[in-house]
Amino acid sequence: MLPMCSAAMYVATLTAALFPLLRKRRNHEPFLSLLFEHLPMAAAIVDASDRVLAINPAFTRLFEYTEAEALGRPLGELIVPEELRTQGLEFTERALHGELISTESVRCSRSGERIPVWIMGIVLRTPLRRKGILALYQDMRPIHQQRQQLQQLLEQAQQLMAARDRMLATISHDLRSPLAAAQGLCQLILSEATDADQVRTHATKLAELLDYQLKLIGDLLTYFRTHTAEKLELELELEEFDLCELAVQVLDALTLSAYQKQIQLVPRLPEESVPIRADRYKLQRVLTNLLTNAIKFTPNGGTVELEVTTDPTLSRPIIVRVRDTGVGIPAELLPYLFEPFSAAVKPGTGGERGTGLGLAIVKRLVELHGGAISISSQPGSGTTVEVSLPPSPPSSP
Repeated sequence: MLPMCSAAMYVATLTAALFPLLRKRRNHEPFLSLLFEHLPMAAAIVDASDRVLAINPAFTRLFEYTEAEALGRPLGELIVPEELRTQGLEFTERALHGELISTESVRCSRSGERIPVWIMGIVLRTPLRRKGILALYQDMRPIHQQRQQLQQLLEQAQQLMAARDRMLATISHDLRSPLAAAQGLCQLILSEATDADQVRTHATKLAELLDYQLKLIGDLLTYFRTHTAEKLELELELEEFDLCELAVQVLDALTLSAYQKQIQLVPRLPEESVPIRADRYKLQRVLTNLLTNAIKFTPNGGTVELEVTTDPTLSRPIIVRVRDTGVGIPAELLPYLFEPFSAAVKPGTGGERGTGLGLAIVKRLVELHGGAISISSQPGSGTTVEVSLPPSPPSSP
């Protein structure tokens, strides 16, 4: 099977066929010379002893030999790797017996670079009426690069399809299970609840299930909206504000959640303001998700800290750290924390459920602001999440 350069091969084959025909006509030499010189492929004419009689400019460009350096020398010594010399002589012999050689192999340039080429060898008669060979070489490096790129795209597509299947399976389970439980609670209320306390107990559980369901749907919508931001051209609604002020607001909103587990929320904020130009709502979502995670995985009586600091020597000088004294994360799970529905998602220390999308959303929102996020943790010693941000997103005017 010929590669993508089959058109060039056709031209070369036609050229070889024209050589003996044109020799029968007068004044054919200028035309033959022009045809040979302008072949799009590297070409060399060798005699029956494999010595070079002529090369074209494309040969010089590919293999780096000038005409003066190549003429009279065995072609095999010029461009055939030592381990393929036997193969090269075999090609010559087969071509001299009229066989059309068409195959992929490797040849070497003058500087020693190994070049993948498609080789075509066609028998012809030299100007001295002796048999010779027209050897043609098509550079296969661009095609190999395309193959590698296609293989990479194929592997990426397979990974995306596998991730999609896992996500759909998880979403299907997480959407169906609470609804089934909610349906069962409704039936209990309608058929078996005999007093207000029973109704209240079942209704409380039902409200918790519906709250989780709404959170899951909200996280799904946020995840898909933020992870298709490039296609949808999702814009940040930028405004200038004090990051410390936003941090205090988020801490206040989570005071009750922390109090229920007797967790101490500790702000570590500078006395001076930390101005930033960003999307206030999206950064509020980042801080809320990180602090909620810290509270969820910290046992009763623990501590969660929110630190905001600056370092002008860094390319992203605004630093936000969330530290907890929680259960920690095994090292083998750290690389998967930012994947949606990853195996690293576990129930909290109080049995709190998560959607498995929080950190994936946080990472995307941070990246939309031109920031970076990292996590360090030790099982039993707590976790630290660090977010670094520029004073303003790079793409903002």
